[in-house]
Amino acid sequence: MSTLAVDIGATKFAASIVTQTGDVLHRREAPSSQLWDGLFNLLQETAKDSESKIEKIGIGSAGPINTETGCISPVNISAWRNFPLVPRIKEFFPNTEIAMVGDAVALAVAEHAIGAGKGSVNMLGMVVSTGIGGGIIVRDKPLLGDYGNAGFFGHNVVGDYDGKCNCGRKGCVEGYSSGPSMVRFANSLGWEGDDFRDLAKDATSGDAYAIKAIDFGTDHLAKAIVNISQLFDLYRVVVGGGVIEAGEIYWKPLENALASHSTSLNLVEPIKLIRAQLQRDAGLIGAAMVVGLE
Repeated sequence: MSTLAVDIGATKFAASIVTQTGDVLHRREAPSSQLWDGLFNLLQETAKDSESKIEKIGIGSAGPINTETGCISPVNISAWRNFPLVPRIKEFFPNTEIAMVGDAVALAVAEHAIGAGKGSVNMLGMVVSTGIGGGIIVRDKPLLGDYGNAGFFGHNVVGDYDGKCNCGRKGCVEGYSSGPSMVRFANSLGWEGDDFRDLAKDATSGDAYAIKAIDFGTDHLAKAIVNISQLFDLYRVVVGGGVIEAGEIYWKPLENALASHSTSLNLVEPIKLIRAQLQRDAGLIGAAMVVGLE
């Protein structure tokens, strides 16, 4: 039986049919700026391509989310506050089983089952993109919390820098370390670009401002990773999201920063930082996997 999977991010929405073996079929995307109209169109068009009637829908959404009410309030989608996502979908798919988790939880579930975290009992999965999110696997199951937001650490404070994060907090991880936040920091130094891909490209070419901005972002993300690792006794961290597509110009500073912040802690073993394997499909695969998960 296939599942209609939905991945709601700050920049784009994606939908697909996901098979029981984790194959992603008929993937479609739309800008998140299209809000419900764009998402509804994705759902309708994707459902039409299913070879069987849609009986299950899995959702991975940027948070925070409320699994009790089915509402979402993504920090980086300001037009949606307490938006009744699950009830709205239920109106058009009334006889379906629907499950919703955070987008980083969906990534963690997928990477733990068939990706970079396969074989681990406990792990932290992370999305580093327009926003930053986390999903925690404990004893082979996702940790959800009261409303589905366990591991949602992007707005934990790790300093006093005002990164102009949409959450309104000063010093949160996302304000330091998301793609747009690193771009804003580079702009404050004098770099004139407006996109993280360009920032990474210029850093690779040796631009001092671009390099400093990536170092700044990775240093504070490493602090957050160490904090979460200590709190939950996790030593495998799988990182996905658009930012890591920059490659070594981003990954190496992150590894170095993590080693630096871990050195004096006398951890039982080094934190193992691993790149996600499922790339852009991780959220969809994980969203499909959580339907029916107890």
